[in-house]
Amino acid sequence: MSDRWERNIPVYDVPIWTRPFQALLVLGALALGLVTYREIAGLGPASGMNDAYAWGIWKTFNIMVLTGLGSGGFAVGIAAWLFNRKRLHTVMRTALLTSFLAYASGLILLGIDVGRPWNFYWVLMPWKWNAHSPLLEVAVCMPAYAMFPLLLENFPPLFDWIHDKRPRFRARVEKAEKIMTRFYPWVVALAYLLPAMHQSSLGALMLLAGEKVHPLWQTPLLPLFYVWAAAYMGFACVAGSLLFCSLVWHRAVDLDVIAEMNKITANLIGYWLLLRFADIAVSRKLGLMFQANIYSGLFWMETIFLVVAVIMLVDSGRRRDAQLMFHGYLAAAFGGMLYRFDPTTLAFQPRPGAFYFPSAVEILISVGFVALAIAAFVAAAKAWAILPGPMRLWKSTEIKTQDEKAPVGKISSYAPAGE
Repeated sequence: MSDRWERNIPVYDVPIWTRPFQALLVLGALALGLVTYREIAGLGPASGMNDAYAWGIWKTFNIMVLTGLGSGGFAVGIAAWLFNRKRLHTVMRTALLTSFLAYASGLILLGIDVGRPWNFYWVLMPWKWNAHSPLLEVAVCMPAYAMFPLLLENFPPLFDWIHDKRPRFRARVEKAEKIMTRFYPWVVALAYLLPAMHQSSLGALMLLAGEKVHPLWQTPLLPLFYVWAAAYMGFACVAGSLLFCSLVWHRAVDLDVIAEMNKITANLIGYWLLLRFADIAVSRKLGLMFQANIYSGLFWMETIFLVVAVIMLVDSGRRRDAQLMFHGYLAAAFGGMLYRFDPTTLAFQPRPGAFYFPSAVEILISVGFVALAIAAFVAAAKAWAILPGPMRLWKSTEIKTQDEKAPVGKISSYAPAGE
C-alpha cells in the first residue's frame, strides 16, 4: 500500500475565525501600533540599538534568520525541478507561500528599521547606488525576488479559487494564465538566481565585519555557508509546517514525500557540518571550540541541534515515525536559526564593552509581524488549495475520513481511495 498526495486541497472543514487566529491578529495589531510609535519617536527611544550595534533584531532575526526559513521555495524548487524529485511538486505551493510570507514580513521590517525611512526611495535610483556594497545586492535582490518570482508563483491558488468560486471571471483568469505561461521560464530562472545572490550577500556582509565576528564563525566561506544553511532551513520550514498542519487540523500526511525530504535535509546538514569542521580545522581554530566561554557554548549548541536533527530525520524516515520527523525538523530549524543569528548578534563584538539587548518594542514588533505571517498562512491554507491532500478530500465539508478523526497529537498516513 503506497501513500501519496494527489493534489492541493483547501482546509474546508476548519473555520478561519478561531481563538488562536484572533490571538495572532491581536499580536499583529499591537505590532502595527508600535510601528507608529517607532516612526514618531525614532529608533533611539523605540529600540535598544546604539552606535556600536546599529543592527537590531529586525535585521539580524527577521532578515537573516526568517529569510533562511523562508528559502523553502528556493530549496524545494531546485530539488523538484533541477534534480527531478517529482514527489516534491506536491509541496511546492506550501513552500512558495511560506517563502513569500517570510520575505514580505522581513522586507516590511527592513523598511521599519531604516533610520530615515523617507530616503528609502533611493533604491529606485540606480545612479545613486554604491556598486561596491553587498548590502546593495541584498536591497535590490530581496524585493525583486519577493515581489516578482515569489508573488507570481503564488497566483495559481488564487486563480484556482476565482475559477471555482467566481465563474464570471473564468475567461479573464484563463487569459492571465496564458500570459503567465509565456513568461514562466524567466520567472523560474529568477526564482533560483535572486535568492542565491542575496543569501550569499548576507554572508558576505558578515565577512566584511572582519574581527568583529568571532573566529569560529568568521571564514571566507561565509557566503557559501549562508546559502547552504538557507537550503536546509527552507526544507525544515516546509516539512515542519506540513507536519504541524497535519497535527493541528487532523489531516493525513504522505510519509513517502516527507521521508524523501528527510533524506535531502539530512544530507544537506551532514555535508554542511563536515565542511564547516574541515574549514575550522584548516584555519587552525580547533582550540577555540573547547574554550570555556559563551562562544564555544553557542558553537556546540548549534552543532548539537543539527547533529540531533540528522539522527532524528534518518531514524524517523526509516521507522516512518511522523512525530519524530517533526521533532527532527524543529531541531534543524533551531540549529540553522542559531547559526544565522550568532555571527550577527551573539558572536558579534564591535568593540570591547559594547552591549546590545532588544527593547520590548523591538521584540513585540518582531513577534507581531511573525504572527501576522502565520495568520496569513492559516487563512490562505483554509481558503485556497495550498496544502497537499488526496483528491477525495476536495470540497468535502461533511464526510470525515477515518484519518481525519485521528486523536489530537497523532499524525496519520493514508492511501488514495481504491487502493
